Amino acid sequence: MLKALFASASLAALALATPVRAQDAKQDAEKLAVAYQDCVGKHDAACVASLYSKEGVEINPGGVCSDLKATYEKSFKNGTDHIVIRVSHVQPLSNDLVVADGDTDIFIKNDKGETKKVTMFWSSMDIREDGQLKIRMLTAGMKPPPAKEANVDNK
Repeated sequence: MLKALFASASLAALALATPVRAQDAKQDAEKLAVAYQDCVGKHDAACVASLYSKEGVEINPGGVCSDLKATYEKSFKNGTDHIVIRVSHVQPLSNDLVVADGDTDIFIKNDKGETKKVTMFWSSMDIREDGQLKIRMLTAGMKPPPAKEANVDNK
């Protein structure tokens, strides 16, 4: 009897703990997004690079970037001014592994001081290093236009 009661209580505790982990992962991913925005807003390439894991990479339309400090120094030199990140989905895969996705607006200033907004989608695989959620792999691409409804002939 006690074994069955203990097993039921353990299963209930596990069921209750899962949503808390998912909520914690969402909060951690959103904190990471805010930190990323802040680093870019300060034009601090070392700050951005510090948000990635030791083996972190970024995959974007320009290719696979592993020297993230140099990548962001070049990005700032080319006019990247600031970004706005929106986190849409977060899914913990384990205590130390999270996948997330969303979209971002990148604001780029040209030589004339005019700002252009580019909207991209992103997804990331994030891991915990030393208790902090860090980006292991960030993939970003141009956001496609909305899908058009299919023209279907109903004959």
